[in-house]
Amino acid sequence: MVKLLIMLLAVSTPLMSASLQHVDSLILSGLNELAVSELLELLREDDIPSDVILYRITGLFHGVGREDECILLLDSIQQESGEDLYGWKVSLLDMSRRSDEALTLVPSENILLRLWLQTESGETLSSGILPAPDCLAERAVRAMICADGRMSKGQMEQTVLDAALIGFLGDEVIDELEPILETGDSWWDIIALDLSSVYESNRLDKLLATRDLYLARGSAATWENRLSFNGDMQACAAIMLLRMDPDKWGRSWLITDILADEGYTVMADSIARTSGGTSFSTGVSMAILRATSQYGALLELCDSIAPDMPDSLRARTALFRARALRALQKPPEEYYGSYLSFAVAYPWHEKASEAAYLTARYFDSERNWPAAADAYMAALSAGDAGEARAHWRGGFCHYMCGRGSTGDSIWTAGIEKYPYSAWCDEMLFWRARYAGRIGDTGRENELLRETARNHQWEFYGLLAASRTGSGFLSIETAETLLLENAVTAEAVDMMSRGYGSMASSMLSGTGLCDAGTRSAALSLMGEYHSALSLLRTIDFQLRSENRGILPDSLLFFYFPAPYRELTESTLSEMDITADIVTGLMRQESYFSRWAKSWVGASGLIQLMPGTAGDIARWYGLPVLSGSDFFVPEKSIQYGSLYLARQYLNFSGSSVLALAAYNAGPGNAAKWMEAFPLEEDDPELFIEQIPMTETRGYVKHVMANAWIYSELFN
Repeated sequence: MVKLLIMLLAVSTPLMSASLQHVDSLILSGLNELAVSELLELLREDDIPSDVILYRITGLFHGVGREDECILLLDSIQQESGEDLYGWKVSLLDMSRRSDEALTLVPSENILLRLWLQTESGETLSSGILPAPDCLAERAVRAMICADGRMSKGQMEQTVLDAALIGFLGDEVIDELEPILETGDSWWDIIALDLSSVYESNRLDKLLATRDLYLARGSAATWENRLSFNGDMQACAAIMLLRMDPDKWGRSWLITDILADEGYTVMADSIARTSGGTSFSTGVSMAILRATSQYGALLELCDSIAPDMPDSLRARTALFRARALRALQKPPEEYYGSYLSFAVAYPWHEKASEAAYLTARYFDSERNWPAAADAYMAALSAGDAGEARAHWRGGFCHYMCGRGSTGDSIWTAGIEKYPYSAWCDEMLFWRARYAGRIGDTGRENELLRETARNHQWEFYGLLAASRTGSGFLSIETAETLLLENAVTAEAVDMMSRGYGSMASSMLSGTGLCDAGTRSAALSLMGEYHSALSLLRTIDFQLRSENRGILPDSLLFFYFPAPYRELTESTLSEMDITADIVTGLMRQESYFSRWAKSWVGASGLIQLMPGTAGDIARWYGLPVLSGSDFFVPEKSIQYGSLYLARQYLNFSGSSVLALAAYNAGPGNAAKWMEAFPLEEDDPELFIEQIPMTETRGYVKHVMANAWIYSELFN
């Protein structure tokens, strides 16, 4: 599909077969057996610190759920070297959620490590006399087991510093501050302020707001910012602003809406009664009726508003009428139509763009292209709800109903405003399609090449590269020097001492090291889910700040293949390939064998119990239950069989098989009947899929598979 280049530096040197960089390329490519052999060779040569090698060995086995094999290997290494490696074994079991077993390996005198593992396994802590800590991990344990209110000021200050590395320690400090919120003097504020500079959480925000509320302090700007809080703190902010400036805030629907939503309806009603304004008090009544679920009465009130009332109230009436219709479960066309009418009539209202955008998404899912196109246009005209996605789908809906020129203009504006958005490759590619539709082949090819060049690892970038015969994607293995960075060196030390899950937590959350370096260390630790989540965050931040997308230097860690060997072995007698299953696995779970969705799908390939039962019945296999779903061999086998069946049902089409896997074969068949898939135009079918999740799912898995296909070859 795309010419993919894996550059291994120092290829010409005799030591290439035994370099860490080469080993890392093997690990991330899923060639685990070769990687283990080379790591053992490096260990025997004794030229590289053993901890750096052991970090990779334990990570490699942990990343594929083969901890027991690794412990046997570590036993062998220990026998040969004479070095006690219990810390590495404990870390391995700790990260694998086997803390009870890990405890059996810890010497009785290592009290702090035993206490850490007891915390991990949920046991009640009994500390007794504790030794003085001699590392970050041990200080963290001491802070965790300290009874609330017993931490000294000096220990609290040290814990704040450590919280910059180990995020969960921030909660330990908060546990100390909460009970003395009303009695703590100036040092309380110093500790809290220092903590806020290294640790972010809603709990800390609430603590600081509660302190300010108790002391009746804080600027108006601070409290206005807190209006964006959720729950009771938002109401507290509203009350404080009313106290500080009743003339300004005593006639604000924003304030009364917050109070009504948070249950302070009596206060909201009192504000309305003392305002002396009919229009304002009527608007407050709407909020109270909605907050108390009196939707019929709310609809009656909205319908009673005279046409000569102020525009502000009429706009509010239109919005609350649409909300009442939705709450009363009227037909979607009715309440979404009401939302759109509101947005068109009052485009200046702060909720207009959002209302039109929600309407557009509904009509888009119904494939009502003209109505969706009009609603997206209203959303874009009124504000920025939906941002780049509104430009992408707005342009597509115009394209689909014969307004290609308008769609092209919307895409052009979207690319200019959001040049690095997740929807930019869609807009570029479909601009090329429009150019081809009107016969401008030169422009079409130019746009396709731009898509391939600027979006190398995204679906439409890969598709454009295929269509133009170009190959821009380059995935390089970077050198990961764990001991030359203070944070990753700390992670290695934690692993060697038995604090594996603490090391993983630190690498996932600290801001004292760049995220790319941390993601590499997490990958080599076998914590692929955390590494990919971190890389996705980097990509999102770069895009949202209009600074770019995930750099090529990190792509190798973004597309690991830890289960390649197991997958290839499992598929040896199936008519599907390892690249598509690996791509699906990456999308479903980020290679976490413990993944579980809110609907109950579990494991690497996210099997539902009912689906697993069908597979067992079809193929005469044992019925999976309980922990079976989290066993890699079983998850890959059952999930692959189900995917292979979808390929068979849909004549080998990846698009339809993946749509069926995500949304069910019934939906895929229904869509195929409504808008048949053309073999040479898969993207037209994909973009008409009514379910947003499934559209994205098919594109992501296919892009993953194209990359893995080249990587494996």
